[in-house]
Amino acid sequence: MSFIFRFIFNSRNPHSLRSGPLTGAELKVASEYFIKEVQVREFSKEISAFKNGNSIPKGSNLRNLNPFIGFNGILRVGGRLEYSNLTDNQKQPIILPKSHRLTKLIFVYFHLKNLHVGPQGLLCAVRQKFWPIHGRNVPRKFVNDCITCFRNKPVVANQIMGNLPAERIAPTSPFNVCGVDFIGRFLVKPVAQRRRTARKMYVAIFACFVTGAVHFELVTDLTSEAFIACLKRFFARRGKSSIVYSDNATNFVGAQSELKRLSDMLKKPHENVSAYLASEEIKWKFSPPRSPNFGGLYEAGVKSFKYHFRRVMKDTKVSIEEILTIISQIEGILNSRPLTPLSCDPTDLSVLTAGHFLIGRPITSVVEPEIIDTPDNRLSRSKEQQRWFNLFRNGGIVII
Repeated sequence: MSFIFRFIFNSRNPHSLRSGPLTGAELKVASEYFIKEVQVREFSKEISAFKNGNSIPKGSNLRNLNPFIGFNGILRVGGRLEYSNLTDNQKQPIILPKSHRLTKLIFVYFHLKNLHVGPQGLLCAVRQKFWPIHGRNVPRKFVNDCITCFRNKPVVANQIMGNLPAERIAPTSPFNVCGVDFIGRFLVKPVAQRRRTARKMYVAIFACFVTGAVHFELVTDLTSEAFIACLKRFFARRGKSSIVYSDNATNFVGAQSELKRLSDMLKKPHENVSAYLASEEIKWKFSPPRSPNFGGLYEAGVKSFKYHFRRVMKDTKVSIEEILTIISQIEGILNSRPLTPLSCDPTDLSVLTAGHFLIGRPITSVVEPEIIDTPDNRLSRSKEQQRWFNLFRNGGIVII
């Protein structure tokens, strides 16, 4: 559709032809065209009522959303977040019908963009821009119907959870108390070298015990030098930790030789590792033998990492740039997962994620434009908002 609009523009303006890759503005025009066409067909009664100055018909699914028509003719959700620091799409999401083909395609796009994320994370990602009617049921059904997710979905048993340790419920800064574990191995292709076998590499996961945030680092070898370098990179980016937990790796004993090396390194740290931890005043604690439930937080992070990695990369050999890119993307997606239940009320505040503790917003969200230097006359209300304000300014507006 963007190319069709470009052809029309070039036909009407032969002296200023557009060529090359599509721009963001062209894609935005095409998406807005599709959304307006779908809304005209699905919400024709509501739109005609708006144009005639009437109220929304009774029994409409949009009655509780306080909808209005925006400046570009798109039906949006109303609310009381006009003066918040959120983006326009987050304050006033675009309304989508429940079971339309366009709604399904949007969910497909966000599902693939976020590396086959689960139902809650998918709905959270979609609601940053759109508000689908009965949105709780659509992502759950779509994820269940996804063939890739179905093939990789394990059957797990639900166990009774014990009490949380004090480190999990005591407020502190992100990654001040964390746990570390290794994921892998991964086969990484050498760069610019032919006829060389793939190299084994690992991913170290650091899970914050308080905020639930995760951090991934690529480790080239299971040696004390590589592990110290991994710790240095982690502390340089996230700050030094006071307490670090790890598994004693007894389940690795008797396995492959490289896993046994990992077990020895974690159970009996090399003197270089111990000296480095002592110099940085970091306490290193081990979980009891054969008790993986003590490290459930970073074990769950390992599971989430494999969830996305296996669905995207499968068993293919990747280069070091590709694996660095994919682990960074997975880190951003996991830190953008909602920590609190999603609400069906559009007037509620944005859902809390681990990214709020790190950068003040979800990692995958759109950056809010800076409007401090914008003149006041450019921050005026739109026509629909001014008309709504004029109708109820004589005492009709009730602010609770």
